[in-house]
Amino acid sequence: MDDTRPLWLYDGDCGMCEKAAARIRTVIDPPVAMSAYQDVDLNALGVTDEQVLAGPVLVQPDGTTRVGPAAMSAMLRLSRTPFRQVGDVMALPGLRHALAIVGPRLYASRGHLPGSDPACTSPAAPHAA
Repeated sequence: MDDTRPLWLYDGDCGMCEKAAARIRTVIDPPVAMSAYQDVDLNALGVTDEQVLAGPVLVQPDGTTRVGPAAMSAMLRLSRTPFRQVGDVMALPGLRHALAIVGPRLYASRGHLPGSDPACTSPAAPHAA
């Protein structure tokens, strides 16, 4: 891991997640490294299988992690305007709480969302060791 930038982990087996990551790279261009969780050593990063199965994960250079909507909010807050402000709004107490409830349900149901493919509903692949 690049010790100077956070690392954004997403599900590389899910076509919808791959498309979302590509879109984040091109539209938002956040100051983070991005990788499919299947391509990294989760143990070395201190990230659990449960975390990557609950949503995207943002690993900070100091080793702290955020998962799901909290990861998205933190990543956006590092980005340029107007994305930084979107991340700030996502971090507001009421919305943060609502997203913490809805986000994991959406992530778990990603195989049923528009743009998903069969890999989105398959069990997670083992991570790199």
